[in-house]
Amino acid sequence: MKRNRKKALAIGAAATAVAAAGAAVVVAARISRTGNVGRVRLNKFDRWFDTLDTEGNNYITEANLAEAAARVLGARGVPVDSPMGLELREATSRLWTEFIAPKAVGDEGRVGRRELRRALAEHMLTDQIAAAAKLASIADAYFAIADENGDGLISSGEFVQLLRNWNGVDYQESHRVFEHLDTDHDNRISPDEWRSAIFGFFLGSERNHPVNDLMGKVGSPILAPADF
Repeated sequence: MKRNRKKALAIGAAATAVAAAGAAVVVAARISRTGNVGRVRLNKFDRWFDTLDTEGNNYITEANLAEAAARVLGARGVPVDSPMGLELREATSRLWTEFIAPKAVGDEGRVGRRELRRALAEHMLTDQIAAAAKLASIADAYFAIADENGDGLISSGEFVQLLRNWNGVDYQESHRVFEHLDTDHDNRISPDEWRSAIFGFFLGSERNHPVNDLMGKVGSPILAPADF
């Protein structure tokens, strides 16, 4: 089992640069270098903001991203101070530092909805190749946590658990997204398929694309952390 995990991660690491560059090139053809957000991305970024703003105070901090990571770790029974837990926490911290922190204000580093939109437009959408490379490593850390049995793939059950504990996505929406991502229909999500989902959510602008609902369908209820 450990051997399978190492092999899968090695394959995934080798493919990361290619997958990141390829996804970024595709996305770059659809958006301008000025970082135009567009309504599709605004809806996705707002949905992500809402999943993080668990207290409903209209701002988020780095602690909110850390809480989301902790929910995933807790659901898997992985200690936050374990090697895997530290890897996920570090990846989450990079997500904040690389893409959001520059727009944070005040001593607590607060970011409102508009600040999050501007941060992602400026630090993610204006250079998709660089953003995709950074997102790939973050995606890999979440993949490792989701792959509970260590076979180098995410099953439908593992996928549903990840999305529910990460961002409060319900069972039906999770399965709909899973079926789209499982392009070879083997009832498993590979590292590259998972990276494509992350790239598509943060960088893509296509309307009505299933991956737009990776954080839950816009307008659908968000499950509270207490329900996990």
